Amino acid sequence: MRKARWFFVGLVCAGLGLLEGVASAAPTPAQQAAAGKLFDAAVAEVSAGRDADACPLLEQSHVLDPKPGTLHALAECEVKIQKLDQAIAHYKEYLDLYAAMKSPLREKHTDRARVAEEQVKKLQAEILFKQAIAHQEAGRHAEACAALAESQGIDPTPGTLYALAECEATRGKIAAALEHYTTYLGLFAAMKSPLRERHAERARIAEEQRKKLDAEVPRLKLVWVGEVPAGLVVTRGDATLDLKTLGASVMLEPGAYAFRVEVPGRPAQERRVRLEKGDRKILELTPGATQEAVDERKPLPEQPLPPPKPVAPPKPGMHPWAIGGIAAMGVGGAALLAGSVLGGLAVAEKREVDAACDENFACGAKGMETVERFWALGNASTATFIVGGVVLATGVTLFVLAPKASAENVGAVRVRGLAGPGAGYLGVEGAF
Repeated sequence: MRKARWFFVGLVCAGLGLLEGVASAAPTPAQQAAAGKLFDAAVAEVSAGRDADACPLLEQSHVLDPKPGTLHALAECEVKIQKLDQAIAHYKEYLDLYAAMKSPLREKHTDRARVAEEQVKKLQAEILFKQAIAHQEAGRHAEACAALAESQGIDPTPGTLYALAECEATRGKIAAALEHYTTYLGLFAAMKSPLRERHAERARIAEEQRKKLDAEVPRLKLVWVGEVPAGLVVTRGDATLDLKTLGASVMLEPGAYAFRVEVPGRPAQERRVRLEKGDRKILELTPGATQEAVDERKPLPEQPLPPPKPVAPPKPGMHPWAIGGIAAMGVGGAALLAGSVLGGLAVAEKREVDAACDENFACGAKGMETVERFWALGNASTATFIVGGVVLATGVTLFVLAPKASAENVGAVRVRGLAGPGAGYLGVEGAF
């Protein structure tokens, strides 16, 4: 039956003279009728699951009567039988026709045009993905990673991103692999079921790889001590460094790097550094700085630190005994002076007593008051003289016997004394 159908198709095409170049002329009613029959036959084949037989019928129908709808159906059919290059070509041809359409025909093809644009991207990405697999199987890992990166750029998917991370890790580009694994895990965290279940195993592997590579990937921090000068340009190869990244720790692949530093009015300088797995280094770009990179765990100061100022040793003061002796001598001297004053007052009262009393010491009431004042002043003078003498003697003794003081045993002493009629008080307070 199929042979008879294809024989019929051949007769139609031959009889109408439409083998090649027939599309250059406007289709006749007979051609349109034949194209319609071929399209219906293709639809029947698709309904029966025979896509491989349907695609040639659609192609012949389009040759006889070029229509955007037939061209779109042909591209869809070629996707099913994995003729991806031909499908891309036909989708692009359809999109060219769509671009030239006018309303209302354009509105009727809007959804199909959107599908065609998406399909072109997906098919191009799929072709690149298959090329990457072929490169990997042949051991061409660099070519495989490049194809995967291009595929991901055209049609980003979590699966392609995971494959790219695996590819970069295989060829030793651990910084690139770490970045891709981290991005993939971010996408996985936002996935919903059932897609999340399909990616669960890959996510587990990606997390293990992320932890491993995070410890291995070297990081470099470029710093500039002081204010960054206007016009500063830092380049690595053909790439110009964004000055905003100064001071930031950046992941790099293991290997040797050279940075060219250009400051207006100064000769250009070059800074070199070699990074090994696990390195955390700081490289200073300031002119005149050392060429050697230092470990990030010993960061450079933001400004040079001044040398420490020498601290003079404290001058030794007086020993607490000497301080106490001086205080005691002062109190004792004051007490003797007070005793002298009280004694003078007592002598004056004695003259009053002699005037108020007779030779038999009969004084009368008024005289007895004078006698009592005399005895009070006399006793107070005597007591004050005694206390003052004791305190003065104690002070002299402490001062003479005090050892030479050092900075460690400097203290403060305060001597407090009080003298009154018939009584005395001496107190010493201090910190040692």
